[in-house]
Amino acid sequence: MLIYSWNIRWLNSPLKQHEVAHLIRKYNMDVYGLLVTKLSSFKVSLLQKFRLKNWKFISNAFAALNARIMVFWNPSTVKVGLLDFLAQGIHVLIYSLIHQFSFFTTFVYGYHTIIARRPIWDKLRQWCPNAPWFILGDFNSMLSQADKHNGVSVFSNEVADFRNCCSNLGLYDLNYTGCHFS
Repeated sequence: MLIYSWNIRWLNSPLKQHEVAHLIRKYNMDVYGLLVTKLSSFKVSLLQKFRLKNWKFISNAFAALNARIMVFWNPSTVKVGLLDFLAQGIHVLIYSLIHQFSFFTTFVYGYHTIIARRPIWDKLRQWCPNAPWFILGDFNSMLSQADKHNGVSVFSNEVADFRNCCSNLGLYDLNYTGCHFS
């Protein structure tokens, strides 16, 4: 099963919409989370209707002025059930039709300020299931100074909420390959 997340930054461009649909088909994805789309709920449905006809989707357009997070899935390989959402996250249950197993998944796009991000930390604590859980996205926060490259230094109070949330939930940053600051 292939699950992807992409911080796409404005999906209003037809060229970007075409590229997203092309990548989904090229890599045979099952679930695809798009972050920072800035699409109205009407434009989200048009994207699905004209570019991803056989796919289903959910968005958080009703929790935010425009959709900040969209989740598309291939209904021939997975079932996705919406459990909850807010402006910074969508919490779903994904069931693989091929492998016959399910797990919780949360797609996150955190706000840019410490205070504005706090609701997502509280929601993650509420959503924490007693079952397999996959969290992905852009938290707009860091776990350590080592995650920062160039720009203004990060102070400990800027990472404390995120670090505490991860610690409370027993979350760990997955190992990566390739460019660290991609």
